Amino acid sequence: MSQPQNHQPSASFYNLCELFERLANTRGTDLKKRLFQRYLHDWRHHFGYDFYDAMRLFLPHLDRRRFNMKEIRLARIYTEALGLSRSSRDAIELIKYKQPPTATSPHQKKATGDFPAVAFDVINERSTVLRATRTIHDVNNLLDKISEASGNDKATVNIFKDVLNTYMPLEQKWLIRIILKDLNIGMTDNSVLQVYHPQARERYAHCSNLEKVCKELQDPYLKLNQSTIQLFQAFKPQLGTRDRPKDFSSLLYKGRFYIEEKIDGERIQMHFDRRTKQFMWFSRRTTDYTSMYGGFPDADNLARNVVSCLKADTLILDGEMVAYDPKLDVFLPFGTLKSAAKDKTMDMHKARPCFVVFDIVFCNGTPLPGYALEERLKVLNNVVTEKYGYLNLLGREEKKTTDDVIEALDHAIQIRQEGIIVKNPGSFYEPGARNHTWVKIKPEYMNSSTDNFDLLVVGGSYGTGRRGNKLSQFLCVIRDDRVEDDENPRFISFCMIGTGYTLDELGDFKEAFKDHQPYNPKRQPPWLIHPEYSTEKPDVIMSYKTSLVVEITAAETISSNSWGTGYTLRFPRFVQFRRDKSWKDIMTWSDMLRTMRRQKTRESTSSSFKQQRKKRQRIASTASGPARVQLGLLGSQQGLDTRDIVEASSLFLDMTFYVVTGDDTHPKATLEAMIKENGGTFMQQARNTQYVIAGTENILVQGIIRQGIYDVILPQWIADCVEKQDLIPLQPKYMKYTTKRTQDAFSASIDKWGDSYMQDSTEQSLREVMERMPLNVNDDTRELANEIQERYFQTVHIPGRIFQLVKSYIDDDPPDPNIDINDMDMAWVIKQRAHERLEMASVDLRFRGAEVTRKIEDGITHVISDENDMERIPRLIKAFKNGPLPHFVTTEWVDACVLNKTLVNEKGKYL
Repeated sequence: MSQPQNHQPSASFYNLCELFERLANTRGTDLKKRLFQRYLHDWRHHFGYDFYDAMRLFLPHLDRRRFNMKEIRLARIYTEALGLSRSSRDAIELIKYKQPPTATSPHQKKATGDFPAVAFDVINERSTVLRATRTIHDVNNLLDKISEASGNDKATVNIFKDVLNTYMPLEQKWLIRIILKDLNIGMTDNSVLQVYHPQARERYAHCSNLEKVCKELQDPYLKLNQSTIQLFQAFKPQLGTRDRPKDFSSLLYKGRFYIEEKIDGERIQMHFDRRTKQFMWFSRRTTDYTSMYGGFPDADNLARNVVSCLKADTLILDGEMVAYDPKLDVFLPFGTLKSAAKDKTMDMHKARPCFVVFDIVFCNGTPLPGYALEERLKVLNNVVTEKYGYLNLLGREEKKTTDDVIEALDHAIQIRQEGIIVKNPGSFYEPGARNHTWVKIKPEYMNSSTDNFDLLVVGGSYGTGRRGNKLSQFLCVIRDDRVEDDENPRFISFCMIGTGYTLDELGDFKEAFKDHQPYNPKRQPPWLIHPEYSTEKPDVIMSYKTSLVVEITAAETISSNSWGTGYTLRFPRFVQFRRDKSWKDIMTWSDMLRTMRRQKTRESTSSSFKQQRKKRQRIASTASGPARVQLGLLGSQQGLDTRDIVEASSLFLDMTFYVVTGDDTHPKATLEAMIKENGGTFMQQARNTQYVIAGTENILVQGIIRQGIYDVILPQWIADCVEKQDLIPLQPKYMKYTTKRTQDAFSASIDKWGDSYMQDSTEQSLREVMERMPLNVNDDTRELANEIQERYFQTVHIPGRIFQLVKSYIDDDPPDPNIDINDMDMAWVIKQRAHERLEMASVDLRFRGAEVTRKIEDGITHVISDENDMERIPRLIKAFKNGPLPHFVTTEWVDACVLNKTLVNEKGKYL
């Protein structure tokens, strides 16, 4: 098809900005797509089919130009270009764009946290440009100049002086958004590419080259052959899904599936050409890391150490890059990878990068995505040999049942692996896809009692004492994935962390909060959901766009009205920063609900996992298609024939009930008869019903609870009301499920033990309250301290008792104290010094609240050894093989905790 003749050299940039404005103010993906479709049609009619110049501005985050400019640097450049004094109100508005306007602020309606909008207000008051003259071609030339001047502030300021004289304020607003690579118009790259051409999304997943996609697919009516992976051209790798299927039948191929260890590293694809000896390395987001891992095997780099492992002429391998410590023979935490990679000495005794390969997608000129996984693995094993510690081939097991998955995950938890991956052996490789042929399962998905969560820090609270006037506790949120992708994100408060970080890490938190603003519960940002009257409120808050992702661990998830989620974490503790993740990668609302539904206290034996499996099978039966046929078995839901029942009282007059199920003492039919005899009405659905009654839990009860609309009351309330012939006020003891509104009402009138603030106590009510209170029969100090910790110190330690939750085994083998002084050789001295350090660690642990034991028993959380006497570690690991594996640390860990006055992370340094 011939292209239409171009009537103009390029389209107006101002018209594109107007489209951006309309898209940003339009709700609904379909309508946004229609607006973009109309613009695209007009472009092709007036300017031809080459849309690449405009596409670079539509998808700036996919454009390969780098500007190295964030909001603060842009603020300083505009301050200089506008000739503003740095102490002027407008300059301060630009620099402190995240802060809300003050009473003296010239821009009372500024959008707090939105730098382009703040800059627009400042520029608009000074601009003398009255007519739009710049084209999209001009803008791309301008962006090329800005990219070339990157890092040169003087040259960049001169460029922006020209911008101020030639671009209108609205154009500069969107120019800034393009430079920041975030248009915020509510359209994802997938939506834009899908409108541009039906094959554009797939094409980009295979090549990650926006220019190539736009050039190849200029004609909207042209259908190309299926795109495929090419050598030395980055692509988006296939990803595993966290949305675990109800069972693993979808992963079965010829009656089996693969189980692999989930590696805690950075996803890397390696490209290699034997003829030229050239390597290229790309990350999951197609960042080129060739300079880090080596483009040619002629220097001390990873490429030099793995080239001998590769037998094919050309190939592309998919895997995880990790840091490997040859001394400990372990993979180190993810945060150590970059430092290990930058160490160019490649000392065989130092930590170094190691490429763990699990797939091959290209071999000897042939793309392999269309081949089954089992076939690709055969090719992989034929053309790649392992060089342990430099290039490792990831092992896998063939399994058949859900029991096998449970056992594999159990084993992964016991030895502290990150999790497992379950794969379909017959699955094809789909670049850029996230589907159910690869399923990743981490311990937190199965509700381990020591969950780890990736959360976003958006607020901070000032400490007391030694941490006075310093931020020491931090508000963490999850992402609300109920919000559509094309809408602004929303976050829900979840917990506050106050322990686990070192003084250096606390400094990193402080650095992140440089641009904070005071928290006002009555003027919360629109992206945050946190109860206005919560007792857990931060002192300051920061934008989610510039915040930190942290990994934290906790004992369990519990109910709490102090948080937007309605739940919080018990004993949360900081583990590490996740600088490889953004707010888009954190735990979501759906993840939290999945965790809550499956949570139960995990025991160390495999039988506990079998109980979890039974529960999941029950849940699966409610969600799977065929199980819905079983609804016909619920004939008992037809209700009681009440024609022969005579009303004896008006106790339940004008009250409607839905009795879903009864219990062992009060069957459904008996409850319905009691309601009818006392003047009430019962129905067979929840709609238009005042009271929902349920005892035994079944599919209907689970469905009502999931809706979260109705309180679900236990049958005992009906029985007690009838017995006393009085409507007894609802209390927590009568509730099977309580909505948030009712919980709030309870909190205002009843304490946590069920004792009313307003009703007089009776002997019976006191007995009931006392039964609900935990008794300390032996008056054990530790039990009391644990209760105080849980009640008053969930986010910080009890002062002076940082080891309150630690039960430690001291691995001490003291030398003979009665040895003759002439026989005291160096080995004796080393043992004696190790013994003294362990004795001192034991004193530190006891003094600060730990329980210390010299024998192996249940509940041990930490094994303390001396770094110069670790020969018994293998035997100790075997001794714990039948239970959860404790942390193995040295006395250095105890010293670090004492120094930082908190429990520091056990991984890596202290192992």
